[in-house]
Amino acid sequence: MSLLQQIIHNLSPTEANRVTLWLSADLHNRREDCRVLFRLRRKSEELPPPETEFAAVYPEAPVFDAARHRQLEHQLLKRLEAFLAWDTFHRDDNAPDAFLMKAYRERDLDNHRRTRLKRYRPSPIGGTDRLHLEYQLAVDQYDLDLAASRGGKVDYLSPEHKLEKYIIALRLRQACMTIAHQRLHKTTDNYEIPRFDHILEAANQKPYRDDPFIRLFYLVARLQLDEPTEAETAFTQVTDQLVEFHHQLPTDDRRNLMLMAINYGLRRANTGSEPAIEATFVLYKLGLQLGLLHDRGRLSVFAFNNILGLAIRLKEIDWAAGFLDTHQSQLPEKGGSEVLALGRARLALATGQDGEALYHLQQADFKDFIHHLTARVMQLKIYFRQDSYTLLHSHIGSTRKLLTRRKRVGYHLQNYRNIFQLANAVIRLAPGDKKGKEQLRQKILTTDPCTERPWLLSVLE
Repeated sequence: MSLLQQIIHNLSPTEANRVTLWLSADLHNRREDCRVLFRLRRKSEELPPPETEFAAVYPEAPVFDAARHRQLEHQLLKRLEAFLAWDTFHRDDNAPDAFLMKAYRERDLDNHRRTRLKRYRPSPIGGTDRLHLEYQLAVDQYDLDLAASRGGKVDYLSPEHKLEKYIIALRLRQACMTIAHQRLHKTTDNYEIPRFDHILEAANQKPYRDDPFIRLFYLVARLQLDEPTEAETAFTQVTDQLVEFHHQLPTDDRRNLMLMAINYGLRRANTGSEPAIEATFVLYKLGLQLGLLHDRGRLSVFAFNNILGLAIRLKEIDWAAGFLDTHQSQLPEKGGSEVLALGRARLALATGQDGEALYHLQQADFKDFIHHLTARVMQLKIYFRQDSYTLLHSHIGSTRKLLTRRKRVGYHLQNYRNIFQLANAVIRLAPGDKKGKEQLRQKILTTDPCTERPWLLSVLE
């Protein structure tokens, strides 16, 4: 699909109507053939042959002219890109103020600049764009004061402080994204972020530590560094501040901050940290409320699984059931049926309905290997609860063989290997072997990763 067609296909009905108005205005477009081509492309589900399209746009032309047709597409593409730039500009809270001040500055309209500066009210929490605007406005104020002072008192440091605040926020924001991407892709390269320690130190000093935007990114940076004491404290503060200030943050920053905090919370929750489980669940519910977890109306299978799993671990069974009913239609087509079956089986297992849980697991065709292993863990729990030792031995043995055949061992596969290895050790423990039981308990406590640690400890007892 060409770039032109991708843009047209991506337009919502409302945006398409606005583009029609844009193209009909002589200020933006004086070519009727561009208007006709846009209408034709919007009506067609599939792209017609160039000859057919050319004849519809230029009925008076005797023959098809490929070069003229390509030029027409190019001209329409330029006008659509101009519309997208204009539309983005007008949806930006800061751009109109910044460019208006630039226009006044270029035209030497100093009285208008002064009026605008008096009217400006800084946002309680500024994203990097807002902080950049405040720096530019400080420079404008400095220029005007300097011109009017004739050697009098001028606040020379105001632009310096605004610039430092903007740079710290920008650097912290980028550093958080860099570290998060390194962790996500598990790169072996050690990328040293320039002057990162200095940025952290500056962000933790007054007056910058009092700015909520800078503070949030500082705390999220601490989460990424895996320093246990600082990270635990930072996670609690991040959760509280996101709940308090989320409505004042730019949408992209609000989403990124929340996802980075959630990822840390999930890592801690997988180690069995009860405070992390509850805090991560709070963040997920806030993300759902704000629509930050959806992509084009779809909820990822990972988010769906995690939310449901956290709710069940916190014994919020009624909430979990309501969540499943409300959001099942928002799952993607690929993998959605598997996740739904797992979710229903989880709920049944949590309420002691082992037969119904097995029924849901048997109805799904688990093509995703991780989903398949998740289902096997649920079967493991059911067989333990039913004291079905023959099934347990067979199930654990077949699963361990399945895991052994997988050459590539990542976090998830190692986690499942640990779960089934420890479960096998539990059923092989001799009755009355107190020493062996204590040794196994210590092994369960220290084995990492192991997302089923609390359950394994409970069956050991």
